[in-house]
Amino acid sequence: MLKSLRLTAFAALLLCLFFSDGWASGPEARSVADHHASADAENSRDNAAFFEFRELITAELLYQHLSVLAGDSLMGRGTGQQGIDMAADYLAYWLERYELTPKGDDGGWFQHFDLMANRTSEIRYELRQISDADTLLVWQDAASRFEPSSFFNEFGGEVDLAGRVVFAGLGFSDAEAGVNHLEGLEVRGNWVVLFRELHSDAEADTALVAAMMQQRASDLLFRQGARGLLLIGETDVEAFEAEAMRRSRLIGKPSGIRLPDRGGRSGFALGVKSVSPDMAVMLLGLNEASEVEALHREVSEDLTRNRSFTTDLHLSSRAIREEVVLPSRNVLAFIEGCHPELKQEVVVLSAHYDHMGIGQPDETGDMVYNGADDNGSGTVTTLAIAKAAQQAKAEGHCLDRSLLFLFVTAEEHGLLGSRYYSDNPVIPIEQTVANFNLDMFGRIDYEYEGTGKDYIYIIGAEIISGDLNRLLHQANAQTENLILDMRYNDLDDRNQFYRRSDHWNFGRLGVPFIFFFSGLHDNYHQPSDTVDRIAFELLEKRARLIFATLAEVANSPVRPVVDNQAFIERTQR
Repeated sequence: MLKSLRLTAFAALLLCLFFSDGWASGPEARSVADHHASADAENSRDNAAFFEFRELITAELLYQHLSVLAGDSLMGRGTGQQGIDMAADYLAYWLERYELTPKGDDGGWFQHFDLMANRTSEIRYELRQISDADTLLVWQDAASRFEPSSFFNEFGGEVDLAGRVVFAGLGFSDAEAGVNHLEGLEVRGNWVVLFRELHSDAEADTALVAAMMQQRASDLLFRQGARGLLLIGETDVEAFEAEAMRRSRLIGKPSGIRLPDRGGRSGFALGVKSVSPDMAVMLLGLNEASEVEALHREVSEDLTRNRSFTTDLHLSSRAIREEVVLPSRNVLAFIEGCHPELKQEVVVLSAHYDHMGIGQPDETGDMVYNGADDNGSGTVTTLAIAKAAQQAKAEGHCLDRSLLFLFVTAEEHGLLGSRYYSDNPVIPIEQTVANFNLDMFGRIDYEYEGTGKDYIYIIGAEIISGDLNRLLHQANAQTENLILDMRYNDLDDRNQFYRRSDHWNFGRLGVPFIFFFSGLHDNYHQPSDTVDRIAFELLEKRARLIFATLAEVANSPVRPVVDNQAFIERTQR
């Protein structure tokens, strides 16, 4: 029986379906040169016997765990959404099955803390006709969760918006092609009504249309200063109502997530909304849907013709919001080292287990952002390494230093879970020897696709600590012999990956880190980041390298020190 864990029934069902088994530095008195000389003079332990346990980390095990954590049933593990708690329970269940020691609050698996967020309960709409001094309310309605309206949000809509309604055809503008659907139109501060796309019967320069379509939203919103866009697309009333019902699921999704003592975003201060066929008739001052169809056909057939006009309608969109508390959990598991003194120090292996949750649908209508690579890959790798390390200890191969397996939440909202841990560590930061962070760890990126080369990007290590870099390469040479690609390992790299994941909350406190990363891809933060895209055989090799590097660092007679002055200066800014 599991005494320290209360599982949701749904999480327990998933388990049964998928499984049947089970400024911290070295001694202050020594210079960096003395430190390196001492490390070279001492004999490091032979880790070969420990390395053999990396065979327990298999592609099959990684797939089994990831198929649950990144499956649709966990709904994308969004912070403040239902799936995130199921994921935390799942991790705790298997950590207990793997016989690790819980290191959370009150002897449990979880480090509890609260996040703050804003939650929209309702969006209220009012459409008024304003003529001279007269104002007439012509329509009002509200959208709430599972109660849609004649508008639904595409983007934004989290703040109050109001403005006059103007019509801009397709919103295209290209001086060289003689196209300007905005001519004579006051865009700034107003709602701009647009047809979502070219009429299906129209013949036009495909490349020109694609180019104008790509830039029109940013041009209207950010350069022209529109209050928002109102898109006319669906002509079938029942189809619009079905899509509006699906989109209403997003109302109530928390936004502006933050730690209580830190600021957060107030919401996207612009709006992009779809309008129903009936609302399109009203906004354009027409009598029936067939007239909207005729207007759409007309502006699509001759792109040089400008049919823009200003209406006497004013639309207000008011979001009813409240500040809410989101109870949150990091998951912590521990393996105590066996050296009488060095076991007081710890190597932390971290991965964030949250992702984007339920969000805006993609072109296929999929609303579940599974996050298989980001960061299901790092999460299941950390879990598999924990299993292998605990089994090694159980069979008499105990490391000198202790290991902490840290699964953090709310990374996608500003590294919040790791920030909370680093401010409230269960083992003092000055006893934290190094952090290994795994994030977006399971794919093959543009650079290596089709090459057949086994690689991993390394960020940190040599730009922080020569010792840590040496131990990494030593482990790699003895085990997997991966290409350790350092192309992003530069404090001035434009991507700034060295501060863009949870390792930074250790680095800012002077803890040397290695960020293991497999690169960017087109499915980043999309519903298409799914399990079937993971390179499991390569993920296995990467996991085994990290397992070996943990041993090298945990058994090193002298802890790695931060010895790059440029990095020290960056962390002190």
